[in-house]
Amino acid sequence: MTVSRPIVIVDDHRMLAQSLGYALGALGFATEVPDLADAETLIAAIAAVDPSLVLLDLDLGGSLGDATILIEPLVASRTSHVLVLSGTSDRDRFAAALEAGAIGFVEKGQPFDVLLQTTLRAARGEQVTPPDERHAMLGALRRRRETERRRLEPFARLTSRESEVLVELARGTCVTKIAEQWFVAVPTVRAQVRSVLAKLDVSSQLEAVALAVRSGWLDRATPAAVVS
Repeated sequence: MTVSRPIVIVDDHRMLAQSLGYALGALGFATEVPDLADAETLIAAIAAVDPSLVLLDLDLGGSLGDATILIEPLVASRTSHVLVLSGTSDRDRFAAALEAGAIGFVEKGQPFDVLLQTTLRAARGEQVTPPDERHAMLGALRRRRETERRRLEPFARLTSRESEVLVELARGTCVTKIAEQWFVAVPTVRAQVRSVLAKLDVSSQLEAVALAVRSGWLDRATPAAVVS
């Protein structure tokens, strides 16, 4: 007998999605494998079939990318359970998924039987991720976020222009060249560099760049369009 509410499998690896679909179908579960459109369309398509469970790959590729952002709206809609799976073993990503409302997670590197059995437990409303493990993972995630916040805090003091100056320095652009590119006076850029050094509490441009790299700020920096 087929279960009335289907299991929706959202995965860009079609072979895995179809394999899980066939296995679940043999056990009496109806399944759906929606097309991977944009996030809004995908969420609407999932909600339309009123699933009992969404099996969600965290790495959907293309324009969807990290699927963690889909979890909260799926949980807030008629879908009550989201089980995430991913090829990554990054515990922080799984913790973020749990924080967003997922009931549990499973790594794609596990044998197919493990993926199937975990999906079945989730579909039957059974516990997938024990409460103590969930609590530990969420606690670790919060601590790492706080550490990162403190590490990046000095950079939050920079103005948009000062952030742009620091990025240019990291690219190896000299003050004179920055001034030429931005059509401003050299003393103006030098004043901005001094402000950057003061706010980061460093004594040289080299130290500022090293701190930006070491803290991870430089990887995150996305300067606004330069205006004169």
